[in-house]
Amino acid sequence: MANLNTLEKQILEKLFQMYGGGVLNFTHQTMWEFFRDDLSIDIHEEKYNYNTGSKANLMRGFWLEDDDTNVGIGIIKVIEYLEGQILLGNLKKEEFPNDLVVAGKQVANRLLGAKKDTRIYVAHATYDNGNINIELQKEIFDHVQKLLNDGHYFSAVEESYKIVRKKLKDVTGKEKAHEAFNCANYSKIFGHEARNEAENNFFEGVKFLHLAIQNLRNEKAHTPANDLDKNLAIHYISLASLAYDLINRK
Repeated sequence: MANLNTLEKQILEKLFQMYGGGVLNFTHQTMWEFFRDDLSIDIHEEKYNYNTGSKANLMRGFWLEDDDTNVGIGIIKVIEYLEGQILLGNLKKEEFPNDLVVAGKQVANRLLGAKKDTRIYVAHATYDNGNINIELQKEIFDHVQKLLNDGHYFSAVEESYKIVRKKLKDVTGKEKAHEAFNCANYSKIFGHEARNEAENNFFEGVKFLHLAIQNLRNEKAHTPANDLDKNLAIHYISLASLAYDLINRK
């Protein structure tokens, strides 16, 4: 049995629209296919046949019969399905307040603890009408996830930049970009020296990206924490994720 308390069950039931016996826009067939394909579970197995056997009760049976890890992954997968259906226009975004979605993700995080890679704040790389979801670098995301979910966006940005600088120091022995990026260190950073002018231009571009991170981090470090728009914070953190990724590929 998954360790879900009463409030968490209420949050999930509201998020998954389980009133009246349904679950989102699933039919019995599509719900069976979803659990089969995404979770390798036969949701029509007898052990999940809780109470009336409705779609909502099958979900409750899943929570009752499986452990924290499986249920945590299941919650993530259903939320990803929900978000995908919104992108496709099959569900209405206004029916799923962001605070409720975040609360559902936090339930999954608690169940999973550190057992799984739960990249659920920013999902798979998708886009729709100017709204882009990307998957951040694991090291960046793992460090700032709780700050993001708790709404501490300013601190999340500052911490993401610290991780980039630490990675640069691990690779080159220098934390500051203007000291780390020199020709002698290119093989340490990129795995080889620049082989042509185009590659040298790319290396210089990565250098200036890290210089930007250095200066943006200095600004954050010497500015009192203040309210920061979530969308802007995600842009800043995405920049940190890119900078980290580009020195982590050799």
